[in-house]
Amino acid sequence: MDGVVRPRGSDSKRRNVSRCCQDQEGTNGRVEGMDVSEDQEEDCTGGPGASDGSPERTQARFGNRTRSNKIKRLFMQRKAKIAAGRATRLEAKKPVEVEECTPMEVDNGKDQVCVLSKPIFVMSDCTGESAAHTCRAALGQFEVCRDLSCPTNLAIYRFLTEEKEVFEIVRQAAKEDALIVYTLVEKRMKQAVESACKLYKVNSVDMWSNLLEEMEVHLEKRRIGVPLGRRNIGSRELGPDYFKMIEAVEYTRKQDDGALPENWKDADILLLGVSRTGKTPLSIYLGQRGLKVANLPLVPGVPVPKQLYEIDQEKIFALLVDPHILHSIRTNRLSNLGIKSNESYDDLRKIREELSEAKNLYAQNPVWPVIDVTNTGVEESAARIMRIISERQDPEHTTPHMYRLFHPEEH
Repeated sequence: MDGVVRPRGSDSKRRNVSRCCQDQEGTNGRVEGMDVSEDQEEDCTGGPGASDGSPERTQARFGNRTRSNKIKRLFMQRKAKIAAGRATRLEAKKPVEVEECTPMEVDNGKDQVCVLSKPIFVMSDCTGESAAHTCRAALGQFEVCRDLSCPTNLAIYRFLTEEKEVFEIVRQAAKEDALIVYTLVEKRMKQAVESACKLYKVNSVDMWSNLLEEMEVHLEKRRIGVPLGRRNIGSRELGPDYFKMIEAVEYTRKQDDGALPENWKDADILLLGVSRTGKTPLSIYLGQRGLKVANLPLVPGVPVPKQLYEIDQEKIFALLVDPHILHSIRTNRLSNLGIKSNESYDDLRKIREELSEAKNLYAQNPVWPVIDVTNTGVEESAARIMRIISERQDPEHTTPHMYRLFHPEEH
């Protein structure tokens, strides 16, 4: 005994605080996101709050007890919150997959995000891309958003296999007043959607049934009724188109951003454009359709490689975009990267000069089709390019123009 009367449990309190300090080791005085003051740390490390047997130290320990208990309580609350979140994630079998839309900064300084007035839920027993693409195309008929390519409240539920999942999704749709759009092949799943929508009074659109029924009559054959993703892949041989696609994707990946110009002679398409005109995503999309695509960024003051003029000039496609839209895209990109404004990159006057230089290059090469990608999705731009290629290969068997071409001098 050292002659100091210690209150009951004081040693255990100190041990608890010490354990708390051990947990925060290496975090510079933070316990799972909580600030810890210097005197609270000293309570564990032999500072003013530590007990050495003197009355002064005992009084300091009493003064710090409240703070120590608070740290311990907050620490335990934080651990409980993390554990609860982990349990919630484990219980969720089918999380909602939402097409996210990046906010676009416009000239008035306000951020605009693509949000539909009411949500749309897409349900599928496969990838859901068919229904999602159709919904996006249909949304183009409504002036509801600046960027319809990725509305924030278009949710896609993929690879559904159980009726229970269907009822859960429809119940959520009822709460959010959402429209259900579904592409389900199996009869039991289709009936589950119909029953659930009737039960919860949710509007729905069946995108497959009428088409499949009409095709059965037209082809005089019965449908398989099995989702694509669940068919026996061993019964299907990989054809030449598959390997052509793999080869094209690999080539496109290697030829991004002006790389390896000596290989451009092997390309089916070469895309030209200033920075942030969507060359890379457009290249990848075309590559997935079996076309070998290279792309070259046009940089002010930097001459294009000589190999550009050594390849078939009909393979070259030039991209242009509205300067205000390009300014918004570049400004938003710098903001996302945490980089301050760069006059040579996101200044509107510089952007106009950059686009003017690109137009002059395009005008000198009239054989290059110029595609306006302003407010245009990757799919639409790709369709325009493939349409031009098709017309060049067989001009006598093409339907009227479905794409918009323009000469640089017009802009």
